[in-house]
Amino acid sequence: MVNDLDTPHVPRENESSHERSCAVTAGTPGEGRGNLILWAIFLISIVPVFAYNPGIVVGETVNSRLATVYALVHDGTWYIDRPVTDAGNPFEVRTVDKVQTDNGRLISSKPPVLPLMMAAEYAVMKHWAGWDLQNTAELKSILRVMILSLIKLPYVLGMFFLLLLLRLFTGDGVKAGIVLLCAAFASPVLGYAFQINNHTPSAAALCGALYFGFGLYTEKLKPAAWRFVAFGFCSAFVFVTDIPITIFPAFLGMLLLYKFPRKCLTWGTIGAAPLLLLHFALMTAITGSPLPVQTRESMYNFRNSYWRNPIGVDGLNESRLVYLFHMNFGRFGTFLLFPVLVLAFPGAIRMVRDNSRGLRPFSLAMGVAIFILTAYYVFKTNNYGGAAYGFRWHIGMVPILLFLALPQVVAMRKAYHWTLFGILFLVSAWSCYECVQAPWGASHEWTCRIFWGPVF
Repeated sequence: MVNDLDTPHVPRENESSHERSCAVTAGTPGEGRGNLILWAIFLISIVPVFAYNPGIVVGETVNSRLATVYALVHDGTWYIDRPVTDAGNPFEVRTVDKVQTDNGRLISSKPPVLPLMMAAEYAVMKHWAGWDLQNTAELKSILRVMILSLIKLPYVLGMFFLLLLLRLFTGDGVKAGIVLLCAAFASPVLGYAFQINNHTPSAAALCGALYFGFGLYTEKLKPAAWRFVAFGFCSAFVFVTDIPITIFPAFLGMLLLYKFPRKCLTWGTIGAAPLLLLHFALMTAITGSPLPVQTRESMYNFRNSYWRNPIGVDGLNESRLVYLFHMNFGRFGTFLLFPVLVLAFPGAIRMVRDNSRGLRPFSLAMGVAIFILTAYYVFKTNNYGGAAYGFRWHIGMVPILLFLALPQVVAMRKAYHWTLFGILFLVSAWSCYECVQAPWGASHEWTCRIFWGPVF
């Protein structure tokens, strides 16, 4: 078992070509030049979030969180319906993403940790700069600061961890750089990196959890206590920002628990505890229960609730099979809008075939997690993530898909391989461009315009 990044892979006797293509090859000749290319691609990948400004969209999900931010800072409460000020909460009436607690008060339906972080930043801006959410001229300035600190910087950190993760698998910096390029310019991740949302920081935290978890499990990283703490913290951050995506670090955590039971249980728990305790304490204090509001349908059925009679994309009544098709390969299909992600399927097969470095259990665990997550979305949702570009709930899954695609990219040699890849990349890049321009909106994807038309 290889234990550091500087040890080259030595082919085993009778090792097949596909195993060699999946092998950890750090330290091979040309690695220095490849790493320079990889780091250059990393720098290129983070330039757009600082150099380009497509405009800030203030829609339902943003207003829902801002309603909480306003209530916390101006009224000292989580309730958004009965503020102290005479003017009322200006954001509560602009969002349908709200629920009613047992005491009859309204709160945002969004998990509390991200709005709490936004409120802390707003309190500082209000105190030192005098900016006020009630002033529409200052709203965009407030949001720009929040987007920079809570969305763009996590995006950069996520790309950094993805780079480190790719290097754990292969020493071919060029091939790793190609996958990193796909993450930056041929996936939906960049599209939401300019807006307030929970998916970007969640995907960034998942990249960190994957790096530490995969590295520890395959023993490419030494099992130091701090790495288990980091894995636990990143996994907990995924949970408090995008609960369904937690299935990936959860499955990876089970693998680590099997291999390093004491260290994983002790240090992983220490890393995860602060964020998890904060989340559950807030949920209990606000709603009287630690359970997510999405699991308590009664909270959505209050008088005059939009969710009693939803319309448009929220009121769809498609069959489960139709919904499954369109979320993956249809009008909002992740693999049609961003077909470069299809490479995850042959890449996962290559990982399953190569068990010499513990890749088989890892890839099987991630495959099962994808299956369960897909089943959850099919049976528990019906609106494709609302009026958004593509199936936005898949954004958190993108780091998994790209990492699974890496063995296939490493194995590509022939001209027709690269021709096909180029086509997949260009289609994905166009979708990424459209997503950047308008991440929110109803049926505005090219798949809807060309093939299926609007969903309602």
